[in-house]
Amino acid sequence: MELKEYIRIIRKNINVFLLVIAAAVALGFAIMIFKPVSYTTSMLIDVTRSGTQETADYKFDDFYRIQADEKFVQTVVQWIANPGIESDILSGAGITANNLTLRQLSNSFHAQELSSQAISITFSAPTRDQAQKIAASITNVIAKNTASLNADQKEGSWFEIVAHYPVVVQDKYGSLLVLFVSLVLGIFAAFWVVLTIHYLK
Repeated sequence: MELKEYIRIIRKNINVFLLVIAAAVALGFAIMIFKPVSYTTSMLIDVTRSGTQETADYKFDDFYRIQADEKFVQTVVQWIANPGIESDILSGAGITANNLTLRQLSNSFHAQELSSQAISITFSAPTRDQAQKIAASITNVIAKNTASLNADQKEGSWFEIVAHYPVVVQDKYGSLLVLFVSLVLGIFAAFWVVLTIHYLK
């Protein structure tokens, strides 16, 4: 079927075509207006050492220490992805995680390794206060697990967690973005609705 045939079909059903687009735009703005308020939170965690290891050997510019720090950062990232750790974090913030599935728990937090000594953690919360509580709980849980690892160390150098103040921003969607996305989806849906009606006739 040529392009002019499609145009002819759309013109023949122009009222339906425009109605579907208008409904898509209205639905998009309705979702934007009635969508529950949420806050995206980002926090930075640094991995440091509480002491230094004394050695007479050449340190290769602390190469092995940097490697150990990087491995520990990767360990912390895996902790954040673990449903058990995430459940502890939510519990520490006073949030019940019993009604969440393992998949939901696994998607609650996102941790990213920024460098050999820095981790970025992001998550969403329904209120600013709850976001602050979750951030504090993340710091406490990671520090507790770090302390458990340090208890088994025989060297004089232990890992230590330093959490920066979290940045909490309310999620907002611009009207122009909502309009653009709604129009694109509306035109796509309207095209197939019109073709379906034409086929059924």
